[in-house]
Amino acid sequence: MGEHDDDEIEDVAPAQTGAAAEASKGLDRLGGRDDDGDDAAAADVVTPGARAEALRSLLEEGKAEKEAEAARLRELAKVKIDAADVAVIVSEMEVEKKAAELRLREHGGDLAAALRSYVAV
Repeated sequence: MGEHDDDEIEDVAPAQTGAAAEASKGLDRLGGRDDDGDDAAAADVVTPGARAEALRSLLEEGKAEKEAEAARLRELAKVKIDAADVAVIVSEMEVEKKAAELRLREHGGDLAAALRSYVAV
């Protein structure tokens, strides 16, 4: 083995796992770390105004997603399904009645298609 100068050896941080890794990723996404993984300089800190705008944006996105899901469910509720088909799905797939109804509605009331969707790979 050859000799190494201290200048050539870089400090390597141990791999993080679990909550520490998630926290580190969160800081990286928020700009809380620089390219070297060190805490960012004060100039890189997220301002309260930017934080408020980001939160407002997230809330608006969440509201839009909820509205879209509600509209989707209203459309699915219009699909006619047969109670016997729901019973088959509940029995064969061992799911709750509401889940079976939703799956059947998502497949236009087609029992075979709904059953295939449970086993499709």
